[in-house]
Amino acid sequence: MRRLIFFLIIAGIPLVEAQAQIPADTLVTGQSQPALAQATPGGPWCFVGRGLSTLQVNANGTQAVISLAEVTYFDGTRYYLLDGQARLMFSTTTTGNIKFKATPEYLASITRPPFSNYTETVGNVPSQITLSFVVNFPSCTLPVSIRYETE
Repeated sequence: MRRLIFFLIIAGIPLVEAQAQIPADTLVTGQSQPALAQATPGGPWCFVGRGLSTLQVNANGTQAVISLAEVTYFDGTRYYLLDGQARLMFSTTTTGNIKFKATPEYLASITRPPFSNYTETVGNVPSQITLSFVVNFPSCTLPVSIRYETE
């Protein structure tokens, strides 16, 4: 009988994974992991390089300022250098648009592409959080992964 009660109590408690939370209004630093994506050989490609990254999320979690040391998008005919500071503008907790601060001659589809699959995951050390999301350029889907130190 005690086993049955124990089982019922345990079964009634939902197993919830702790979700990481990068502290709001706090500047954190980390390093981006390199990634190259290409839909077809010889066609458009996009790249994020290894390098220093900073992140600061606003208090209500609707926007974040992020820096990336190296981001390049090639549409098959022209290179777009999108390095430096950008703004993540969330429409949901996992999607939105990223606004790269670039020259005015770049199209909005390149400087304000949508992003998706935003996650924050605690690493082996609790003060390390890996942030990841996917930038959806017009002809290329770029996975971005950055490990931040929160302490």
